[in-house]
Amino acid sequence: MLEITDLKRRFLKLMKQDGINEIQLEELEKTLNIILPKDFKEIAAFFSGGSLGIIDNYNFVKTCEGGNIADETLRLREAINLPANFIVLSEPPESLVVMDLKEKPSIIWCDANDVSNLEHKSFCNEPNVWEDYSEYFNELLSDEEEDKLS
Repeated sequence: MLEITDLKRRFLKLMKQDGINEIQLEELEKTLNIILPKDFKEIAAFFSGGSLGIIDNYNFVKTCEGGNIADETLRLREAINLPANFIVLSEPPESLVVMDLKEKPSIIWCDANDVSNLEHKSFCNEPNVWEDYSEYFNELLSDEEEDKLS
């Protein structure tokens, strides 16, 4: 797992802090009947979702703008029987980014055609994966830094 203080420092050079509090995190966990990983919670203290790098991430809590993790996860649990150990982070065109709360690698960005293969991880098209949320966040942050420099 990457050093969260370094990720926070880099993030704050690019954007303002917009994290969520422990009560909001507990509500998200309660709504989805999950336990979020430590690195996700630490990053959520200064980043609450939204555009970063090349990805438009769902908001971590309900806001007036865009979708949120809880609503989208519950919707896909109903619509496609998304297993309960996955939460939905983003839905880029023709794909899905989820966090597996049970196994590593935790973050999986798969083709829309492979969504039904998440549970057994038997993908037709090799997905992009990150070991944990901090690695995923680091890559998005690096993309954002690169974009700001060009």
